[in-house]
Amino acid sequence: MNVLVIEDDKRIAGLVERALIGDGHQVTLSHNGREGAEMLLATKYDAALLDILLPGMDGFEVLERVRGKHCKTPVLVLTAVDTVPKILEAFDLGADDYLVKPFILEILLARVGAIARRASIVDERPVSAAGVTLDRSRRVATRNGQEIPLTRKQFELLETLMRRSGLITSREELIEAGWGYAADVKVKVNTLDVYIHGLRAKLDDSASSEESLIRTIHGSGYMFVAS
Repeated sequence: MNVLVIEDDKRIAGLVERALIGDGHQVTLSHNGREGAEMLLATKYDAALLDILLPGMDGFEVLERVRGKHCKTPVLVLTAVDTVPKILEAFDLGADDYLVKPFILEILLARVGAIARRASIVDERPVSAAGVTLDRSRRVATRNGQEIPLTRKQFELLETLMRRSGLITSREELIEAGWGYAADVKVKVNTLDVYIHGLRAKLDDSASSEESLIRTIHGSGYMFVAS
């Protein structure tokens, strides 16, 4: 893979670069957020590693800029800040996974491979059920012709539920779809439940029906009800 590493700590950047090269990847380094954002927009990479505390432009600004320009490169956020609000902010801005410093290089390599594989098998075809249509190529959701504003994470959760319409989707499947290996998030708070609550509210607000399309299956997970 061709991997971009945006990290201002040159010691850490060097360690990561050597580990990635040793694993057979090509590596490009950037030590500045603004420069890294421009590189992401100008060149196709298979994955990017992004520090949060960067000169020029912090990692959150980099994510907001590149996702706003429809850059789909999978991004693994490297951060020394492990507070839940900051991690969730990174996900909402378009991060695919995160890893807290200090980290084990073998785990870093595994996660880089995982986000790249997930990105390579994305099905871009629209998904439709119960009057709701998802267009992943545009990341747009509509219900009965009305566009529904969703965050990136809400979109991913809804897509997972809709692709299993009428079937129970377990909490573990939804967490993997939305956060990958982000186990710390699900341990610290009921993050999934909060996201499903917000998603359900947006879907229900877009129709006159009192019955929610997303049902809670206690002890098992959630189900998207198509009829």
